[in-house]
Amino acid sequence: MKVKFQALILGVTVAIIATACAPDPLKDLTVEETQVFITNYEPTVNFANYQTFSLADTVYVIQNQQTGVSTSTQDYSALDRITSTMTQRGYKRVTREAKPDLGVSVARIRETQTGLVANYNPWNSYWGYTGGGGFYYPPTYSYYQTSETYWYLEMVDLKNATNGLQPKVVWNAQIRGNGIFDAASLTNVIDNVFKQSMYLKK
Repeated sequence: MKVKFQALILGVTVAIIATACAPDPLKDLTVEETQVFITNYEPTVNFANYQTFSLADTVYVIQNQQTGVSTSTQDYSALDRITSTMTQRGYKRVTREAKPDLGVSVARIRETQTGLVANYNPWNSYWGYTGGGGFYYPPTYSYYQTSETYWYLEMVDLKNATNGLQPKVVWNAQIRGNGIFDAASLTNVIDNVFKQSMYLKK
C-alpha cells in the first residue's frame, strides 16, 4: 500500500513538473476566444406569430440576491443594439401600455462563490501515521472566492400570458467571458446571441 502511494506521489510530482513546463493554453486565448454565448428557446413557440415587443429603458443589476438598475453608457448601448436587432428581425417596439406581444429584459448578473478547501499533508501515510502513532501533520485550510459578471437577456410571452401568473419564458441568453462590457466589443457580443437565434424573426 505504501509503495502504491509513493508511486502516486511521484506521478503527481512528475505531472506538476510537466504542467509547469508546458505552455498555458488559456494565456494564448484572445479576448474573443474567451467569450461564451449560451442561448435557449422554447421549441414549441413560433416566433413569427409575435408582432411587437417592449424593452425596459434600464438594465437590471443582480448581485448577492440584491437587485437594482443601471443606466451607464454601456447599458444604453446594449439596449439600443437589442432594439435595432429586434426591429431588423421584423418586430416593432412599443410601450408596456400598448400591450406588447413580447417582453424583453436585460440584466447584468454578478455571481460570487466562496469556499473552503482542506489541504491534507500526503506525508502522513508515508511516515507511518495510522491513527495510533507516528508523525502527523494536521491539515491546513484555504479560503477561495471567485466572481463573475455576465449579461443575461430574457424574453417572455406577454401575448398569451394568463392574469395572475408569471409569463412564460420563450427565449434567454447568457454572454460570459472577458471584454463583454467593453464599448468596442459590445455590439459584437450582442449580435452573437442573435446570430445563434435565427429562428427569432418575423
